[in-house]
Amino acid sequence: MSLQTAEKIESKAINVKTGKYSKLLIGLLAICVYFILSSLPTPEGLTVNGQKALALMIAAIIIWMFEVIPIGISAPLMVMLMGFLEIVPMKDAMSNFMIPTIFFIMAALIIAAGFVESGLGNRLSLTVSTLFGSKSDRVLLSFMLSTALVSTVLVDIPTAVIFSGIAYSLLKKNNCTPGKSNFGKAMMIGIPIASAIGGIGTPAGSGINIMALSLLKDTANVEINFLQWTVIGFPMAIILTIAAWYIVLKTFPPEFEKVEGLDDVAQERRNLGPLSIYEKKFVGIFSITLLLWFTQPLTHLDPAVVAIVTASIFFLPGINLTTWDNVKGKIGLDALFLIGAANSISMAIYHLKGAEWLANSVLGGITGASILVLLLVASAFGIFSHLILPVAAAVLAVVIPVLSVMATTIGVNPAILVLPIAFTASCVFLLPLDPIPLVTYGYKYWKFWDMMKPGFVISLVWIVLLVIFMYFYNSIGFI
Repeated sequence: MSLQTAEKIESKAINVKTGKYSKLLIGLLAICVYFILSSLPTPEGLTVNGQKALALMIAAIIIWMFEVIPIGISAPLMVMLMGFLEIVPMKDAMSNFMIPTIFFIMAALIIAAGFVESGLGNRLSLTVSTLFGSKSDRVLLSFMLSTALVSTVLVDIPTAVIFSGIAYSLLKKNNCTPGKSNFGKAMMIGIPIASAIGGIGTPAGSGINIMALSLLKDTANVEINFLQWTVIGFPMAIILTIAAWYIVLKTFPPEFEKVEGLDDVAQERRNLGPLSIYEKKFVGIFSITLLLWFTQPLTHLDPAVVAIVTASIFFLPGINLTTWDNVKGKIGLDALFLIGAANSISMAIYHLKGAEWLANSVLGGITGASILVLLLVASAFGIFSHLILPVAAAVLAVVIPVLSVMATTIGVNPAILVLPIAFTASCVFLLPLDPIPLVTYGYKYWKFWDMMKPGFVISLVWIVLLVIFMYFYNSIGFI
């Protein structure tokens, strides 16, 4: 063994040990934080168990952010600890853990897998490549707008995977060097941004949307249906995607005017021929699914029920749009468990008066402000909270109960303050640690700082646009 090889192995071993010790220290810190916060004198207006629930949420966030223990294990652990620490009865903790949102997300991932395996994903990606012509700026718009549109009804991560795959082939044909090509940066940054933005178009665009609506209903008894969300979210997503395209384009001007290789794409599209039987099956089944989602005010069918029935149909003999072996590895238990655990702790905080105490302590100073100011504060907080807490489920779990209580106290419809937080949960490109931007990070076309530059400007536009939309729909009594 050479000296250089030995040094590399030793260095790697030191790094592994350092990583282990760092996580151990962070884990001990989280435990200390819980016991210190839960042992302090209980503030006026807060129950002892409410104080313990808040302390547990803070400790859980520390553990989740640094993945001291894999999230797939630490998330259910936190739920069990609520029973063990006698914060709430175990049956209550578990009932708030296994919520319909978990099954909606699982079903949505299966639907996305069926979309890809049917061949429809490839057909769509080939079609959009030449949607607006072969100029580099138009090709970028084609990819971003199409990604956003698909992401409104399919889960955002698979959507980003589909479009980044065809984009990568195009970048290679144009000799776009990773890390150096501006067009490469624009494409691989623009696609996940568009996927995240498109996710706010309908409740089906992201499991986080469904979680937010569930929390709003549980904490304020206010129900926003599929159609109401879409009327607000869809036009906002399209406008914001176009704005994001312009900002990304100006941040990373392409190094060439015309994109080569689109003739090959057009030929590939022609070679596909008419829709296959599997593509037709998917279109037929998913069309009925969309119809049931949008007619929820009439049918009163829970979107999660519709989604799980649709996913189940995919496996039926004669349908065969996918197999369990193909999809089981794509269902991330860590994300599902994280959402369930965040919801469980959140509901404990709410029922134990922790949210009410937080509302009075933290947001009491703006309770007399105008609705415009309230919207601005809620929208800005929803966006910039991702800088300190890049776990969307935890942000929703902490903030939505607080805003629900505050809105009720000042006589404002809780949906007015909660929806901005729900819509901004998809703003994951200020600090790109979310799985959506990380889909294209592995292609090595961009660094973290590259996404943050257009991401900051897009975030400011997002705040302004959200305030305008929410103020308008509130003024006409739509929500």
